[in-house]
Formats: sequence, structure tokens, C-alpha cells
Amino acid sequence: MINEVKRFGKILVVLGVIALPGVMQQARAGDITGTDHGFWYECWWTTGSASISFPSAGTYAGNFQGNWSNIGDTTVGKGWQPGQTRTVNYNCGSISNFQNFGAYGWANYPNVEWYMTDMGTRSGTFKGTLNSDGGTYNVYLSSQGGGAQYNDARTVSQSKGANHAITMANHINFWASHSMPLHSWSDGYTYARLNAEAWGGQTGSCNATVW
Repeated sequence: MINEVKRFGKILVVLGVIALPGVMQQARAGDITGTDHGFWYECWWTTGSASISFPSAGTYAGNFQGNWSNIGDTTVGKGWQPGQTRTVNYNCGSISNFQNFGAYGWANYPNVEWYMTDMGTRSGTFKGTLNSDGGTYNVYLSSQGGGAQYNDARTVSQSKGANHAITMANHINFWASHSMPLHSWSDGYTYARLNAEAWGGQTGSCNATVW
């Protein structure tokens, strides 16, 4: 997220409506979280509008639909809280007008925001390349408001409409060997999820399923 300040001061402001499983959640600006079919979800944004819904979750529990319009910045996705090191399996059926898509989350002290991007780009100080899940990722170290930001970006984007996997342990082990630790998932504010992000006035959408 750009200019992320809300989470690790342990102050979370939620503006919107009460989260009901299977019902689209939308408000003017803010952060909407909840659980749906055993998964945790979040739709966070600044300016413009964004929403999350679960049109196929009755059949595929991890399904979500994100929509955004004239967005300042938004991250929208479905996964797990508290986070954990796992293999993130997914199928991205459709996505448009976005900056990055893949596994995303926050980890414990020192308040690390991390990206394992399978479509789109990331940037920062180049730390090397990682081979994982049949592809190569460029690894970058950057910063966000509360600490470090780890940015891995697949050099050749994965395809839409097919099943893929992100083996989180491969990325985490690479980070640890390059003085970029995650420490642990013990803090209740940590999470990991399949995520789409867009910014800069984009209007677009994403329909994907995670398991």
C-alpha cells in the first residue's frame, strides 16, 4: 500500500457498512475487513471508490470480486489472518487496470509489508533474483511508513484463467538470507492474502479465487 500508516500503530479505523458474507461491501473511503466462507478479506482504499464481493464463494470458498473506480490507491483480496507461511494456490480469472497482483501481507516486528507479485511490477533497491514456482522473481527492498517493504516481482507474468501457486517459504528464505527477516506470525495484526492493487486514478476490477 502507498502511505500505509493504519495498521502497526494498532489503530484501525473502519469506515463503511457492517460486513455480511456474500454481500458487496462499499463505502466512500477507508478499510473494510471481515470473514467469508472461512477466509479473511480486506478492501482498503484512498479516494475514489472500491468494493469487494464474493459472487462464486458458494462454489469456490476463496472466490472474490474487487472493483475500483478513480482510485487513489486500493488493495483488495482474500486470505488469512493471522498470517502464516504457506503455499498460496490461486486462479485469477480476470483483472484489468491494476499495478500488481499476487500474494501480499504484513508480518510482525519490524513491521514488514511484503509483496510476492505474479502480475505487474514492484521496485526498490535490487537485492537479487529468486527462482520459484517455475519462474524468476526480481527482489527489491524498499520502505513504507512503519518499516521495511519487501518487493518480489515475477519477470514474466503468470497467465489469467489458469491455476498457479506461490510458495511463500521460497521468498521468505531468500529474504532471510539477504538480511530481510520476517521474524514470526505471532502478532494478531499480521496477515497473508491473494491481492490486487491499483492506484493513480485507475478504474478496473479483479475476479480471482484462492485456496
